[in-house]
Amino acid sequence: MRPNELFRAFQSGFSARKFSAGLLVAFIDFYKRLEVPMLGARSLQDVLVRYPQQASTAAGKRANTLIVALPGGGTISLRPFYNQAERYFRAEHKRFDYPSCAPHATQAWKDYTDWLDALATYSDKELEALRSRVAEFVLATLPSQAFDPSSVKTEPALFQLVVDGFDVSAQKGEPTGAPFQGIIFGFLRADNPHLQIEIDKVRTGSKRLQRVADIDGWEGSRLAISAEVKQSQLRPEDVPDLEAFANDTGRRGALGIVAALGFQAGVRELLEGMGLRALDSEDLLRIVELWDPLKQRTAVASLMYYVTHVEKNAALTKRLTAFLETASRSN
Repeated sequence: MRPNELFRAFQSGFSARKFSAGLLVAFIDFYKRLEVPMLGARSLQDVLVRYPQQASTAAGKRANTLIVALPGGGTISLRPFYNQAERYFRAEHKRFDYPSCAPHATQAWKDYTDWLDALATYSDKELEALRSRVAEFVLATLPSQAFDPSSVKTEPALFQLVVDGFDVSAQKGEPTGAPFQGIIFGFLRADNPHLQIEIDKVRTGSKRLQRVADIDGWEGSRLAISAEVKQSQLRPEDVPDLEAFANDTGRRGALGIVAALGFQAGVRELLEGMGLRALDSEDLLRIVELWDPLKQRTAVASLMYYVTHVEKNAALTKRLTAFLETASRSN
């Protein structure tokens, strides 16, 4: 069987036994490693005279694949050559329709002794040419499933950009504290989709509204999370003002959060001693950096809801909209 005839035989059976491609490549590499073209062999049996077939593995188990002994000692198995061929098609060239079945494929070598007989008679040049034809055929026949980055529509982490870059200091026509309170509302809304999150305008007075803090998260009738928002650097002398908040959240079994732009030395420890959790801008950024696009979108949408439907402040709405449009174009 000459190379063209063997290649046609391989082609005709490929669709039913795709692993035969890797097996044929492995046969060729196996023979090249044994330098079979230099033997002047006329069949597999001639090769096995020089390299006797082994009936057991190095571990003493029955050999299910082709293993031969080397004249100077040691053995060579067909399996590593097949593994290499399989990696070439699947891992290197992303032809995942090529089967992952090395044990089954190498056990089937006896079904292809006519190929081994023919290959034993080929020159090194003929083996190389046939190997190339087989590889090219597989790559042309099986579609590549390589990941194409251009196929994925990416979107900027907008809420992360807001946390990191939006100026929360009050601008002309904006209520003081509203930008940071809106950011904390967006954060809690996206991070707790199972809760009903309540918020009102800044300086509304949570007690007058029979609420616990600036932002409350409810699970039915149970307060689950509550946040006091301070658009400032919290000082140690500010902590006593939060004792009532700590008591309220503590007796309700709720998570009490104090969100601030920052905390002076010792303030975090004082808050934690009261059972509260401190959250500043850097904490917030570390968390939202881990968010997926859906949570980013939810947080931004919640922030926009706050400035347009809760604060109803045109100046803040215009400034935030402009920031988001610029951030979207730039990223």
